[in-house]
Amino acid sequence: MQAQFKHHTLFFQKKIRRVLLWFVVVLFLVGVLFLTQFLMRYKLTPRILWQVLWGKTTSVVQSNYRTNIVLLGIGGATHEGGSLTDTIIVVSVGLVTHDVVLISLPRDIWIPSLKDRINSAYLYGEEKSPGSGLVLAKSAVEEVVGIPIHYSILIDFEGFKHMIDAVDGIDVVIADTFTDPLYPIAGRETDECGGDLTFACRYETVTFTKGIEHMSGERALKYTRSRHAEGDAGTDFARGARQQAVLVGLKNKLTQKEILSNVEKMKAFITTTQQTITTDMPVTDTLLIGRSFIGTSPIVRTGILTQDEPEKNKIGLLINPPLWQYDDKWVLIPKHTDFKQIGKYIACVIENQSNCEEFMK
Repeated sequence: MQAQFKHHTLFFQKKIRRVLLWFVVVLFLVGVLFLTQFLMRYKLTPRILWQVLWGKTTSVVQSNYRTNIVLLGIGGATHEGGSLTDTIIVVSVGLVTHDVVLISLPRDIWIPSLKDRINSAYLYGEEKSPGSGLVLAKSAVEEVVGIPIHYSILIDFEGFKHMIDAVDGIDVVIADTFTDPLYPIAGRETDECGGDLTFACRYETVTFTKGIEHMSGERALKYTRSRHAEGDAGTDFARGARQQAVLVGLKNKLTQKEILSNVEKMKAFITTTQQTITTDMPVTDTLLIGRSFIGTSPIVRTGILTQDEPEKNKIGLLINPPLWQYDDKWVLIPKHTDFKQIGKYIACVIENQSNCEEFMK
């Protein structure tokens, strides 16, 4: 009886082992199939994977060991003029020097080839042929800065809020205190305000105090989009500086160990990012650039194209011409006839030279 029981036990053990073996084989094959599909989808060849492993960036599109990206921000469908790129920042990444240069371009720069302001390039491209907006926007930016723009990233402001909230907010350095009494309330753009001719119900007052503030996504968005503060804080140039400060704050948060080691937060951030941005930058190049910065402390430098205002003792590379010359539009044009001097200035800033102000004279 015991021998028969032992025989049956061995029989079932062999059968279970055989089933488990087939189960493992099936799992392995499914895993290989999934991995193959993933690698093919994102074009992750063995060569690319090897470069990612060792932090090599030779296959990344670049010029003089730098990859230049234009970051474009739009309001989206819930905002008036939602396809106009009111945020335009050139991001130049040093693949060898491991530095990042942010240069903000005012949205009102007149582009001769467009016969309109630079912030309309993406909109015109999309209207002509869906999917062409990024191509035309890159071309317009290249016309101004004089350096090749290899990639573009389009961000919807609403999604950007969620990106910041996914990492529990960011710390932002506020350079100056200011108050904006006319910050538009989303969703109330057409509110009649009960007959109030000032339409006060459409706006709220926002105040920011000089120093370091921990900001939620909503608060950071208000900081970057505010445009009705008194004095210099209400200019597009100030907005460009604030946008750069928020990007630096986000970069600082993403490089913290407690964020990088938190799988759930990183997963939420990546998922939100995928839903928020549109880009022509391949995943492979994103991986290679990101991997090259691991273990380094990247230096971030910033610059802004500003308006020349001698009456305020401000030197810049852009001037505001009479309205009648440009279809009654408030625009900015180069102080030096064309964009060549601007290109020299930007090249100087990217190369981190010390005499860049000379190009503004």
